[in-house]
Amino acid sequence: MRSRLGFTMTAGPPLATYVLIGLNVVAYVLGPVLYGSAGAWRNAWAVYPGSGWEDWILSGFAHGSLWHIGFNMLALFQLGSVLEPALGRYRFLALYGLSLLGGSLSVVILGSAAIGASGAIFGLIAAYGIVLKRLNLPYTQVVVIAAIFIGGPFIGLLPGVSWQGHLGGAIVGALTMLAMFRGVDRREAAARGARS
Repeated sequence: MRSRLGFTMTAGPPLATYVLIGLNVVAYVLGPVLYGSAGAWRNAWAVYPGSGWEDWILSGFAHGSLWHIGFNMLALFQLGSVLEPALGRYRFLALYGLSLLGGSLSVVILGSAAIGASGAIFGLIAAYGIVLKRLNLPYTQVVVIAAIFIGGPFIGLLPGVSWQGHLGGAIVGALTMLAMFRGVDRREAAARGARS
């Protein structure tokens, strides 16, 4: 069964979303134990210019505080509960993974350091905004949220928040969603051509 967006839907609960949340929580609990302290764990998994490829991924599962992981996991739950069923599990995971890597790439290119799932979350936010626009639904609130959490840290209003990771994740998430819709449009155009 296809969603209104043209993708094969995933039935049942958003399992991939739950697994991602679970991995983040497990990392938050066990990371400090395995590395001896929370600081050592965060430093080991942070992404920064010159860090190894594994840090590009691991950094997305390290968080600095309960507020940090709590806010990110709430956003992941809300966005994943909508996007995963509509896109299908594997497309959702691809969107999340590519956005995570996009956030890490942006951090490295712009000479910063970061931890947290925010890059991936902002990829989901950007994708959700594009979904709303495609369905001709209001998307202004999504743009405002993205502007606050990218622009605010950029001008120093939210210290400690990585605007670089947010920006990179949002750009890659938007491009990934647009590419997915382009595939849908091509398939639907081919189907119309076959019927005519």
